[in-house]
Amino acid sequence: MSDLHFRPFRNFDPPELVRLWNVSYNGRGVASPITPDIFDVAALAHTYFDPQGLIVAESEDRLVGFVHVGFCVNEAHDDLDYSKAVVCAIVVEPAERHLHIGSQLLEKAREYARSKGATELFAGPSPGRDPFYSGIYGGSRPSGFLESHESIGPFLRQQGFEEFERHAVYQKDLQNSRDPVNFRLIAIRRKMQLQLTDQPSDVDWWWLVRMGRYDYLRFEMLSKDTAETVAAISVIGLDFYIPAWNERAVGLLDMYVLEKERRKGYAQALLVELGRRLKDDMVTLAEIHVPFEKPEVRDLVEGAGFQQIDTGIVYHQSLS
Repeated sequence: MSDLHFRPFRNFDPPELVRLWNVSYNGRGVASPITPDIFDVAALAHTYFDPQGLIVAESEDRLVGFVHVGFCVNEAHDDLDYSKAVVCAIVVEPAERHLHIGSQLLEKAREYARSKGATELFAGPSPGRDPFYSGIYGGSRPSGFLESHESIGPFLRQQGFEEFERHAVYQKDLQNSRDPVNFRLIAIRRKMQLQLTDQPSDVDWWWLVRMGRYDYLRFEMLSKDTAETVAAISVIGLDFYIPAWNERAVGLLDMYVLEKERRKGYAQALLVELGRRLKDDMVTLAEIHVPFEKPEVRDLVEGAGFQQIDTGIVYHQSLS
């Protein structure tokens, strides 16, 4: 492809970017088909969006691929950390994949990341490293590139990336699965109640710029006697996945249990009770992600009736 060239994003690109996304990005955890408006919400409308970081491959006035590089959040969650870049998406039209466009896009991504001061490059958006594509990639949250997205893992390894971390992706069929029954769950149900809030009270800049435009609820489990919150979890609507999944689905995020009340069954009880509430609201599917490094959380999620259906993998390489 002798006329292939690379350039930054331009304002007239979204229809072609969306076309590429819909025909090229395949896998269980990809929202597809999407529209330019949805792509705008997930990628372009963020305050820190930099056109130079969305690099397109163009041939004969037609886009044949793109890569989108962003940056991780700093420790205070009030700004970006430009020393740590992340490849949030890399897309190549299927008919053009034998022409090494992906490897050239990835090299352009490295050049851009270095120009902004990055010394590390991650691949696969994940918690703290997910500036773009929440709501349209990964399901309930971006947790690296998914194993069900079969082509991308081997490509990244070939390009010198190493596996950095893994996340287990769990789902529960709320309409047809049976909830666990034991005396501890029954006792917790008798002394606790669920309370619904619109959003957590301690939201920070990072949460607001990424999640503030999505349908979002916070469920808290309170003691009926003291009104103390012992556990909580956030719920985000996954409406953009309806065409792909044919389900009314929600994602479960940021599960929390009061430290003094941990290992007493409250997290599992929260998941079970929330599932019942969502089922009554005609939600058919719930998804939650858990890092592999937290086996105790994986056990309680599985104990609440969730089944692992995928794995997210974060990749990493040094730029120094």
